[in-house]
Amino acid sequence: MNYTKLGKHTVNAVRLAEVLQVMARHGLAGLLRKAGFHDSLPARMLRGLNLISDADTAPESFGKRLGAAFQDLGPTFVKFGQIMSTRPDLMGETIAADLSHLQDRVDSVPFEKMEEVLRDTLGEGVETLFESFDTEPVASASLSQVYKATLKTGATAAVKIQRPGVGKIIESDISLMRQVAEWIEGRVEDLDWLDPPSIVDEFARSIRRELDYTIEARVIEQFRQNFEEMEQVFIPRVHGVLSGGRVITMDWVDGARVDNMDAYEERNCVPAAVAELGCSMLCKMVFEHHLFHADPHPGNIHIMRDNQIAFFDLGMAGHLERTDVAAIADLFLAMFQQDASECVNAVLTLTGTGDPEDREAFEHEVADFFAFEARAILGGGQVAKGIERATQLLRRHGLEFAPRFSLLLKALATIEMVARELDPAIDMVPIIRPYVRKLVLTRYQPKHIANETRRNMNALYKLSRQAPGDFSQILRQFRRGNFKFQVHHEHLENLAGTIDRASSRMTAGIVVAALIVGSSLLISTETAVRYVGIGGYIFAGVIGFGLVISMLWKKNF
Repeated sequence: MNYTKLGKHTVNAVRLAEVLQVMARHGLAGLLRKAGFHDSLPARMLRGLNLISDADTAPESFGKRLGAAFQDLGPTFVKFGQIMSTRPDLMGETIAADLSHLQDRVDSVPFEKMEEVLRDTLGEGVETLFESFDTEPVASASLSQVYKATLKTGATAAVKIQRPGVGKIIESDISLMRQVAEWIEGRVEDLDWLDPPSIVDEFARSIRRELDYTIEARVIEQFRQNFEEMEQVFIPRVHGVLSGGRVITMDWVDGARVDNMDAYEERNCVPAAVAELGCSMLCKMVFEHHLFHADPHPGNIHIMRDNQIAFFDLGMAGHLERTDVAAIADLFLAMFQQDASECVNAVLTLTGTGDPEDREAFEHEVADFFAFEARAILGGGQVAKGIERATQLLRRHGLEFAPRFSLLLKALATIEMVARELDPAIDMVPIIRPYVRKLVLTRYQPKHIANETRRNMNALYKLSRQAPGDFSQILRQFRRGNFKFQVHHEHLENLAGTIDRASSRMTAGIVVAALIVGSSLLISTETAVRYVGIGGYIFAGVIGFGLVISMLWKKNF
């Protein structure tokens, strides 16, 4: 038994008890039962103390109850819910839509504590770094707070400071989530296709990037370079000297939310023009820059003057490879041409789970979709609805979009929703079509064909150089009798860990028994060493208690 993990397991057990209590309070007892936590040790203890109820009668939808529970559980779970809202292929469209309304707003932390973070990051306080600093935050989220300040140059800036201690909270919650995911993976067969540990790992990578403001600063600067020649798009500049791992200082944007209709006239903006510009710029990010804003909701897009727009919160961005963009273009082209076979090939390229179990049935369903629904959906410019139908098709056939593509599809659906609030008659298809056509036509340009030929020739040349040596090495291994085949069986690797834990516990039990016997012999004597026997009893009790806790934890987690 690894006793160094006992403290960590204890902290996780306490947090798990809190999670179970909050989930049950929001009417999610059915979910706990399905996941196997209803009979876990923390749940039984809470029920014995009447701290949780088995009721599951809340009137709201499941997604809203889940979102409310995440809201009460703090920043890690709020961010997890927001990430899961981008995965309708996993969560279902209704639940994903409910989770997308999670508000990342909490009570503000006193400025004195926030300034400690700024001082630790930048080395000096606000009185030295800034000409003036408004200590009342203009925005307060679960991970950070934003302040308005004046630089020494006289320019106005926005300063985002990470909340103190939030990194440790998130790491602790991620550790608990990973253990919960491993528990579910081994016990809930209905959720095996989800691969819960991989979902947690994906979330962990995302939120750790978001906690590192140096990454966000680099992303913002890349967006600035991409749009430096476009006057209609404003990307705030990062002040590197006043930025670090937990503080980022940017130009202040004097704008209004894109959905604030009262601000359009005074800023000489036209809602329909802004709607088309926002959609077109997201397409430009995807098909030309391969770096896109992953969450373009109304709070992250502001209008300036004369139809100029500004993008915020660029730390949540998605990146696509050249081959990814080509696959997306193929998908849209197949949809525009109503080519079911090509659409199936394109969709399977975007999934991370391979071919469906019954490809013929999958192709038949896609063909039906094109025959009876696609024309009406695409004719009405309802890209979001088309994406929803695509995710439903995938789920029925045990497929899911790869995370980077699901983030893109969510961004397209979100920008279309924002655009329709500004211009109900907007049609996304004519906006997307020129970018798809341009990308497809580029493939047939002599320069592109030459580049592709050169890449393929280089790959073949490398293969021709490596193949003789690899083949020769295989023959040598055969002659020496050293050629080996490795067979991998899923979950078999857990056997070694199980054997190791069992042997460790057996060893600990033998040690406890020996200590008890030895201590009993010492205590029975009338010499001074009898007191050593008392110490042996205490030591045996500590090891035995730790052994029992470990066994209960692994059995009832």
